[in-house]
Amino acid sequence: MCITLTAVRFSMVSEYVLACSLLLFAGFLDGMDGRLARFLNSSSDFGAQLDSLVDFVNFGVVPGFIVYFWINSYGDIFGLDWAMVLIYAVCAAIRLARFNVDLNDKKTNPIIQKYFFKGIPSPVGAALTTLPLVLFFEFGQGFYCNQILVIVYIFILAVMMASRVPTISIKKIPIKNGNLFLTSLILGSIIFGLIVKPWLTLAIIGIVYVLSIPITIYYFIKISNS
Repeated sequence: MCITLTAVRFSMVSEYVLACSLLLFAGFLDGMDGRLARFLNSSSDFGAQLDSLVDFVNFGVVPGFIVYFWINSYGDIFGLDWAMVLIYAVCAAIRLARFNVDLNDKKTNPIIQKYFFKGIPSPVGAALTTLPLVLFFEFGQGFYCNQILVIVYIFILAVMMASRVPTISIKKIPIKNGNLFLTSLILGSIIFGLIVKPWLTLAIIGIVYVLSIPITIYYFIKISNS
């Protein structure tokens, strides 16, 4: 939470590269903290509640502010930017509340629950909010810097987070022995890309994730009907 609030501070003084970097780093830490807690045998209900509250700040409040300050650097757009911040925060709260409720839902199909999320996960949603900025960092000015297009994009992203649209749970996908080489090659390419061309690599990852959603919906329906 301290990392993402510091990201807001940097975005207020137009240090958008640092702000986005800190937000993405917080997302990486969010993916590690649960594993570390289980490894140390220190999981608790208190920790779970604290994690959820921190996730709301990190991935529900901070991303909207970073984008808010960035698009305002191009000029005032009469309150639409602030509406974007509010709607994104509300949708993130709905997303996290639904996730917490679903954790205690015993009626959910275990196979579907294992491989799919309802809506875009909040850390992924936060990362996707930075996509226009990431494209700007890599390519400079372009259509992705248009204030109205960015606001519409964030609105759609927010609704997708709060929706029940199925999205893939990547970390729970089983890797067969025959696919180990391909998986290692993909992971190696991503790591190499993040070292050599970090913004371009992140942009590609974000675009691929968005394009994967229709495929995920197809497989969700197929599994649900089988």
